[in-house]
Amino acid sequence: METTTLAAPANSDLGHAEEVIQGTYKQVFGNRHLMELDVNKSLEALFINGDLTVQGFVTALAQSDTYKKLFLENNNAYRFVELNFKHLLGRSPHDQTEVMEHVRRLHEEGYDAEIESYIYSEEYLTAFGVDQVPYNRSKQTVAGGRTINFTRSNILDAGYAGFDGAEQSSKLLNSLTTGEVPNIVNRKSVGNANALTITWSSGKQIGANRRAVQTSVVPQSSMSSTIQSILAQKGKILSIAKA
Repeated sequence: METTTLAAPANSDLGHAEEVIQGTYKQVFGNRHLMELDVNKSLEALFINGDLTVQGFVTALAQSDTYKKLFLENNNAYRFVELNFKHLLGRSPHDQTEVMEHVRRLHEEGYDAEIESYIYSEEYLTAFGVDQVPYNRSKQTVAGGRTINFTRSNILDAGYAGFDGAEQSSKLLNSLTTGEVPNIVNRKSVGNANALTITWSSGKQIGANRRAVQTSVVPQSSMSSTIQSILAQKGKILSIAKA
């Protein structure tokens, strides 16, 4: 699946640098409106001048008093770790063991060490390098992947106009503890509104009128079997979204 990403080396293109800065704020601070943030012009200047990589800028923002106030002081440690995974690695935790490892690090090694454990990990560098803004990787479905990770990432999604700090409870922790698939639709409706839309490309041409890109609308309970069927046909998942 193609993903629009923001990346920048040390650069002199001020317009692009500003776009990267705004994208970094949005990702790290969970979609909080920039007018409400304690923006740091000194950090921005260091980035624009080439003295900070995107990775360094992400680190500085996540270790700031603003981030700590919004996501640690207003939540428990488990919710804080969940949001760190989303903001800094672009995914949800894979299991309860992963959550507990970070909760332990937060208590034993401190706040800065907890933040750095995501940004300076091998996973971060492989996914984003030093000059790319982190982004949501939950929809990058691949053969052999777990569809439950998609649903877990989506229950962390506050929506286009939402803000991660507005929801303090943890539906994800319950899913990680019990192994149950969380309900990501969670609304009363009729027809196909309580469903998911899977967009995928066909692996082979069947008939003159067959479109290269296909759409399947399925209930959440059928998502896994539908994806397995598509992959068995050598198809490629392009996106999964609420119908």
